[in-house]
Amino acid sequence: MSEKISVFKITKFALKLFIKTQPKFFSLMIFLSIPHSLMHTCATLVFSQWFFDAVGGVITNGEPLGKAYTIIIAAGSVFIIRDIMECIFNFLFSTILFHKPEREMKKIIHAKMARIDPVYFEDTKLHDIVEKVEVGAGGISGMMGYIAVLPVYLTYFIFMAFYLNNLQPYLLWVIAFAFVPTLLSQIVKISITAKFEDKAAPIRREYNYYGQTITDRSYYKETRKLGAYKFFLVRLLDSMRRLGKAEWGRSRKINLIELATNLVTACGYVGIIYLLVTALLSGDITAGAFAAVLANIGKVFNWMGDIINEGVGDFAVGVGKARNFMRFMELPERGGVDVTPDFDKGIIAENLSFAYPNAEFTSVNNVSLEIKSGETIAVVGANGAGKTTLVRLLMGLYTPTSGTLNINGMNTSAVNSKSLFSGISGVFQHFQRYQMTLDENVKISDFSSDGKTDLVLSESGVDVENGDTFPNGRDTMLSREFDGVDLSGGQWQRIAIARGLYRRHNVIVLDEPTAAIDPIEESRIYRKFVEISKGKTAIIVTHRLGSTKIADRVIVMDNGKIINIGSHDELLQKCELYSKMFNAQAVWYEKI
Repeated sequence: MSEKISVFKITKFALKLFIKTQPKFFSLMIFLSIPHSLMHTCATLVFSQWFFDAVGGVITNGEPLGKAYTIIIAAGSVFIIRDIMECIFNFLFSTILFHKPEREMKKIIHAKMARIDPVYFEDTKLHDIVEKVEVGAGGISGMMGYIAVLPVYLTYFIFMAFYLNNLQPYLLWVIAFAFVPTLLSQIVKISITAKFEDKAAPIRREYNYYGQTITDRSYYKETRKLGAYKFFLVRLLDSMRRLGKAEWGRSRKINLIELATNLVTACGYVGIIYLLVTALLSGDITAGAFAAVLANIGKVFNWMGDIINEGVGDFAVGVGKARNFMRFMELPERGGVDVTPDFDKGIIAENLSFAYPNAEFTSVNNVSLEIKSGETIAVVGANGAGKTTLVRLLMGLYTPTSGTLNINGMNTSAVNSKSLFSGISGVFQHFQRYQMTLDENVKISDFSSDGKTDLVLSESGVDVENGDTFPNGRDTMLSREFDGVDLSGGQWQRIAIARGLYRRHNVIVLDEPTAAIDPIEESRIYRKFVEISKGKTAIIVTHRLGSTKIADRVIVMDNGKIINIGSHDELLQKCELYSKMFNAQAVWYEKI
């Protein structure tokens, strides 16, 4: 990822997104901005000068009142049109500008998340970037707002430059002197904001997590039961203090800079007044020009302040935040070509090795393996042996650090995720408990095969007819938070298994999905699973070695390597580690 991303690149992205999401609105804003600026500022200043000169002519030179009345009527008409255009412009800007881009930004974030290589979710840096990305998206929206009104500011600047230069050239230089330091200070904000976001993002993640441990339903039972509330509260308050300290540091730097530049601006304001009085007394400008500039100088300085402090300031802050969004957009994606899988070719791994991001060792080390189509394989080993990592590789979730892996005739390093995941299903130990109905929990992969739902629920041991557990059958909401029911861990595991079986597949992986189910029920589910999966490739990861009897072959792993492969009976005879693990478990079952 790029550490430095140019302001030009970020601005170009924001402008393209603005035009893409709201082409008609963008064109309308550009069309209205120039007349809006001319009416709101330029015409006001010119007509004010004409009005004061006309009144002065009537009083001092006895000129006819008709000319003054004509200018008054014209000026009044201009001011009415100006106020109407101001209302229209503000309505368009405040109610329409940010609505659609915000939705579009969320769509972009979610689409990008789906394309990121899954292995990067194991990297802490990714989670820090994801924490900052929504703030960065807000920065992009802020930049869009500035881009939308930029033509108004440019029109005003150009007019004022010509007007003041024609009136007295040195007035333009004094205004420049007053506001150039302020403009430069806003540029400094970009760096200050970017550094703050880099520092604050991991602290915000801590703060949000400790808040969840205290208030989230999935945590509060254990937190209260163990008396850990005060422990997490202390952590929460500490992260809040550090976040506040970082925010204070950012605000202090920015406010000190703005104080210094505002003093320069105040000196410029006094200088303008002095020069105007001097020019009037010397006869260099008319009384009307003096009165018009004097009447509008406050507005000029307010507009300049808004443009620089709010416009350029918001733009600068937006750029500082948007850099994180751009870094997120530059995260590596899972690429590859689109290929049709050949399920007769099975899975072939040659010298396969894999290391997680920033890890000092390989989790899978130089593994070679062939799984034939339709074969049932069990993978066993101690905790940390590399079983889950190997299975993630064999499913195509991760690409190997070295070596080659072909799944259904497709090289995982060259094929895109859509092709790799086609026809592959899985049930994992840490499955998701979706807060949706039972029917939706099972059918999330495909809502077109409705007739299969009751079958997989029955095969997984889910008793939909039990009115106490599922009062509304398959339409029962599985969430207390949404006025539904709460299920046990074992019931949820059965639903997760039904979900995996429901997905159309030729290869299915069960990564210890039955940990909360008793051994007898587990054995029943596995045997049923083998029956259902006949003719399909099945990979089972389990700690209970008694379940491996249903597999055609068992893979024994240790320290990231395959140390033996064979049937259950063969491994009892030839693999010391397998025999030792099986006998250790058998003792407990014998006691029972």
